Amino acid sequence: MKFFALLAMASVAFAGVTNNNELPRNIFDKRSCSGNNCNRAITGTAKSLPSSTLRKSDCSSFLLTTVTPSPVVKTKWIGDNSFYYETAITTAVTVIPTSKPSYASACSSSGAYASACKCYGITGKTTTAPRPTVTVTKVQGC
Repeated sequence: MKFFALLAMASVAFAGVTNNNELPRNIFDKRSCSGNNCNRAITGTAKSLPSSTLRKSDCSSFLLTTVTPSPVVKTKWIGDNSFYYETAITTAVTVIPTSKPSYASACSSSGAYASACKCYGITGKTTTAPRPTVTVTKVQGC
């Protein structure tokens, strides 16, 4: 009888417990969102922390990558024959934030902060800015 009681307890331990629509986990699975000071500073509930709304907003901003396409340069020649010559400069600009908020000082690196944000349920996004246009006017014969 004791054997069956132990077997039942072991099966519960290996099955894991679910709550809040989480998938069942094995108790031996490694948790990526461990209780370190960086994760506590971002996802914690201490009264000394900024509001969760602000922390989530900071995480969203931090994980946002902005790509600005290379500009299109239009050269307009003015003279007997007016025409446009169009070319694109070949370098796009990508901005990835690297500065952490002051309350995230427990996070040793930008990567640690990003990882804690992901534990908070915030995922990275990429946005593309509109392509800038530069127009240059030149007069022939000058």
